[in-house]
Parts: sequence; structure tokens; C-alpha cells
Amino acid sequence: MSQYNHPSPTSFFLDEEKRTLYLSWSDEHESVHDWERLRWACPCAWCAGEGGQPGVLASKKSLSREETTLVNIEPVGRYGLTPVWEDGHKTGIYTYEKLRAMCECDECRKKRP
Repeated sequence: MSQYNHPSPTSFFLDEEKRTLYLSWSDEHESVHDWERLRWACPCAWCAGEGGQPGVLASKKSLSREETTLVNIEPVGRYGLTPVWEDGHKTGIYTYEKLRAMCECDECRKKRP
């Protein structure tokens, strides 16, 4: 399925108490994302690495509360979202496909091998 035919987010909710992002999708699914797991999965070159070089996350054992506190979500074109973290980091673009694949709801977890 191409990225343009993929369901797209219609709204989001940042649950500060549970430290969880809830995304509502155009196909009526609601995905669930733990903030810390999202940050560990940051796809930007700084965090994930590039050109065969590891990113900064490869050498970390833990992340600070600032690094794992989500303060906003910004759309990127018609294909992704960028989380804005309390520490100022906002260069990771999570495609809609990646976000759906990372969904931690019970329904999505059951579908995984």
C-alpha cells in the first residue's frame, strides 16, 4: 500500500499521566504509543545513525525524563508526524506506516508474530 493510500491520523491526545500518545486514524483505529518507546525508536540520523555510523541512542542505557516527555506532534506533509520532545528534539519523522506498525493496542499486538 502506498503511503498516500495509507490511513492518516485525524487527531491526537497526549496523556501526561500515562505518558502515552493516542492517535485516532481515518479508518477509525486508535493507536497507542508509550512515549519512551517512541523516543527510543526515533528515526532521525542523530538518534538512529546514518551511513553505517550508530546514532546517539546506540550508546545510551537510559533516557532522561526530558528526553521522553512528549509536548506536541507536528504533521510532516501527507506522510508523517514529528514528535516534539521536552528536551527540544524534533527532527524525527515517523511515517504513518511506521506509527501504525508500532501501535501497542491489544488488537495490533495480537496480529504480530
